Amino acid sequence: MLEGMPEAPERAEPNPLTRVVRWEDRTAWPLFVGALLMFGCATLLWVDQHPSPLVQAASGLAIGALWIWFAIDYLIRLLLAKGARRRFFRSRIFDLGSIALPFLRPFLVLVVIWRLPVFRGAEAGRLRVRYGVVTVLFAFIYVYVCSYLVWAAEKNAPRANILNFEDAVWWGFTTISTVGYGDFVPITPLGRTLAVGLMIGGIVVVGFVTATLLSSLTDRIRLLVRTDAAKRGEAEEGTGDRARIAQTDGQ
Repeated sequence: MLEGMPEAPERAEPNPLTRVVRWEDRTAWPLFVGALLMFGCATLLWVDQHPSPLVQAASGLAIGALWIWFAIDYLIRLLLAKGARRRFFRSRIFDLGSIALPFLRPFLVLVVIWRLPVFRGAEAGRLRVRYGVVTVLFAFIYVYVCSYLVWAAEKNAPRANILNFEDAVWWGFTTISTVGYGDFVPITPLGRTLAVGLMIGGIVVVGFVTATLLSSLTDRIRLLVRTDAAKRGEAEEGTGDRARIAQTDGQ
């Protein structure tokens, strides 16, 4: 998913993935809306542990239809990548994982955001925004998925206190933020293993965000330094020109 995607050339198409990129540009926004709908339907089913038959049927039908849509989109892109399917598979392995594994489907939001044309380009500022947006959303969805998995592992365990999805999400955010109030704790081996993964993920996310902010600040300082140096050079050049003119007039 993170491999660079070149712009489509005007004439020949030496890169077989050019057709894939064009298709992704055309379908990115509709799929983004579809990913948000799937995310919302899944959340509705997880939060409401006893939904009405109508809500359960409608949400399940919507999730199934959206999953089929994403699967068809992946197959179409695979067909368009004729002659470069191995490269397509390597560069979009996260797409396939998010479609194939049910607990990774919330990450389809990230997959589609990465494809949005507004974030594409080689400019440093645009790349920084792209990585920043994806990192923040990844942290949120990472907590969301880990919280769900911990809740699924804990809810039927004896003496467990993470008994609903809302408490699991609260626990997840307090854990990844390193606050850790201790009001909710996993007690099963699987739940504790997932908790360790969430803690490590929190350290990685905080480190990446900090590095991105420092990089942005460094680029801004360099730009200001170059601008100031250019202005001083112009001022010195103007002073020298005036001195030469005055010397000529004196002669």
